[in-house]
Amino acid sequence: MSRSSKPNQNARSSGRGMILTFHKVQPQFSFGANNFPPSRIEKLLGFLQRRGFRFVPLEHAVLRGEPSDLAITFDDGYAHLADVLPNLMQRYGVKPTVFIPTAFIGCDNTWDYSSSFQRTPHLSAAAIKELAKLGVRFGAHGHRHLDLTRCNQMELVEELKRPMKELENILGETVSSISYPFGRVNETVTSQARSAGYRFGFTMSYPDPLELPLAAGRLPIYGYDTTFSIRQKVEHGTFYAVERINSGITNRLSGGTSWWRRLCGN
Repeated sequence: MSRSSKPNQNARSSGRGMILTFHKVQPQFSFGANNFPPSRIEKLLGFLQRRGFRFVPLEHAVLRGEPSDLAITFDDGYAHLADVLPNLMQRYGVKPTVFIPTAFIGCDNTWDYSSSFQRTPHLSAAAIKELAKLGVRFGAHGHRHLDLTRCNQMELVEELKRPMKELENILGETVSSISYPFGRVNETVTSQARSAGYRFGFTMSYPDPLELPLAAGRLPIYGYDTTFSIRQKVEHGTFYAVERINSGITNRLSGGTSWWRRLCGN
């Protein structure tokens, strides 16, 4: 791979910038693969800047981004983001979007099977308001963090419309984006998302040149990722396909939470 400090301008043909997505970014140990501690994310953002990437708002990356444009997103909206994001925004110029499962605002992550071992609180409504004042954007992540592809019609409508309404009540502004829980989506879900009023929808799949605004892919970053593996992802390196497979396996394993909830009857 080239040692140039510039991103590979010819590696991508999708006509938009890239989107990275994180989940937990807490300093404490966390079960599972979703935690990427603050010290590591700071090093990563600095590295990406040195490689020539520019951090842009999510909507910019989707609609008119260049190959060197990166949008940063966070799924689940954990409470520790209130401490982490202001520093990242100030030091690196990150313009983050956070996706919130509204049933758990101000509550622990009891939707996640890992909460049986370690509970992690979500952002409160007050914290969401404070972060919004700093420039953090927010989107929906369902209401109860359900696999939307398994919802019946009534559940699906509620899981799409309710979080939009609740976030708009908190923020006092329009909410137009959704990150599908577990990255699971199909044509029924995207159709209903469009009907609910969403302009943008995001999965956990790798970006595809033929993707639509309501099923846009993102590059997931996990705790086991290294600078090398992330560079393969964002620069379409020699081992890009390998990293795509690794991320796909990890995302499929996240479905264990969905099965666990079904067994527990919630």
